[in-house]
Amino acid sequence: MKQGICLLSVAALRAEPDSRSEMVSQLVFGDLFEVVDTQKDWLQIRMHYDHYLGWVSANQVHLLSDSDFSDLRESPLTISTDLIQLLEDRTHNTSFAIGAGSTFYFYERGSLSMAGKVFQYAGTVNKQFPAKPLQLTELALLFLNTPYLWGGRSPFGIDCSGFMQLVFKMGGMRIPRDASVQATQGDTVHLINEALPGDLLFFDNEEQQITHVGMLINEGHIIHAHGKVRVDLVDHNGIFSRDIRRYTHSLRLIKRIKPNPNNILG
Repeated sequence: MKQGICLLSVAALRAEPDSRSEMVSQLVFGDLFEVVDTQKDWLQIRMHYDHYLGWVSANQVHLLSDSDFSDLRESPLTISTDLIQLLEDRTHNTSFAIGAGSTFYFYERGSLSMAGKVFQYAGTVNKQFPAKPLQLTELALLFLNTPYLWGGRSPFGIDCSGFMQLVFKMGGMRIPRDASVQATQGDTVHLINEALPGDLLFFDNEEQQITHVGMLINEGHIIHAHGKVRVDLVDHNGIFSRDIRRYTHSLRLIKRIKPNPNNILG
């Protein structure tokens, strides 16, 4: 089975092998994957991080040998925590912007070596996992005003569940990609007045399907991606927008995700 890595800021993961197909998620810099199928210039891949399946253009990713893939997969991880920062490609003497939540391997004092290339990064990182709940809320607030993008998973554009997944990744914990699956994780908090900063709040539609997620940042306030990453009021009914003076989402479930051997990044 072939495998590879994303060495771009972001690369679209699509539902079908077509550039016009729906973007279901994104790879960000340092994401590893396995190739499941190929079709012309497209690869169907399964992401190593969350096992998400989709199609990526072959010219946006870099394939790896078995030994290189194994070395990267077993390397201690370092996660970028600057919202946006330049990464210098020392091999080709170029630089480009990467977003928070990018993954570094063999990182030492700003230097990293991946897929035969040497990079230099001057931004902040996290390799002390896991973060405390209040640290997660601080990481989430970095994304304020990031535009909403269906399938987005970066500070260049993000959706609600991609936002939560990326924040937890920056804090050293792995959670699933989609809100409906994220809602199956952790411990249930039964009353909103018992919720704590860092808890995830889930919201459903008229068919009682979970379609939205955000994070409690303090009593009565939630940060979530809706049009943009924003802070709104929240209570036992749901999210109340001060801009339009009405409820926009109906509260269904509250979950507290605690560190455990299965979700801490290694």
